[in-house]
Amino acid sequence: PGVTIGAGAIIGAGAVVPRDTEVPPNAIYAGVPAKLLRYRGG
Repeated sequence: PGVTIGAGAIIGAGAVVPRDTEVPPNAIYAGVPAKLLRYRGG
Protein backbone atom coordinates (compact mmCIF):
# COMPACT_ATOMS: atom_id res chain seq x y z
CA PRO A 1 0.00 0.00 0.00
CA GLY A 2 1.21 3.46 -0.87
CA VAL A 3 4.07 2.26 -3.07
CA THR A 4 4.36 3.51 -6.66
CA ILE A 5 6.66 1.62 -9.05
CA GLY A 6 7.62 3.37 -12.29
CA ALA A 7 7.70 1.75 -15.72
CA GLY A 8 10.75 -0.43 -16.31
CA ALA A 9 11.80 -0.39 -12.65
CA ILE A 10 13.33 -3.51 -11.11
CA ILE A 11 12.82 -4.54 -7.48
CA GLY A 12 15.35 -7.13 -6.29
CA ALA A 13 14.20 -10.51 -4.99
CA GLY A 14 13.50 -10.33 -1.26
CA ALA A 15 13.62 -6.52 -1.22
CA VAL A 16 11.29 -4.74 1.20
CA VAL A 17 9.99 -1.48 -0.26
CA PRO A 18 8.87 0.85 2.57
CA ARG A 19 5.42 2.43 2.59
CA ASP A 20 4.86 5.64 0.63
CA THR A 21 7.94 5.04 -1.54
CA GLU A 22 7.99 6.20 -5.15
CA VAL A 23 10.31 4.08 -7.29
CA PRO A 24 11.21 6.12 -10.39
CA PRO A 25 11.05 4.68 -13.92
CA ASN A 26 14.05 2.50 -14.88
CA ALA A 27 15.40 2.44 -11.32
CA ILE A 28 16.91 -0.64 -9.69
CA TYR A 29 16.06 -1.06 -6.00
CA ALA A 30 17.29 -3.81 -3.66
CA GLY A 31 17.85 -4.51 0.01
CA VAL A 32 16.01 -4.43 3.31
CA PRO A 33 14.82 -1.72 3.30
CA ALA A 34 14.98 -1.29 -0.47
CA LYS A 35 17.29 1.49 -1.65
CA LEU A 36 18.22 2.86 -5.06
CA LEU A 37 21.25 1.06 -6.51
CA ARG A 38 21.34 2.66 -9.95
CA TYR A 39 19.32 3.39 -13.07
CA ARG A 40 18.94 1.01 -16.03
CA GLY A 41 19.98 1.74 -19.56
CA GLY A 42 21.95 4.57 -21.03
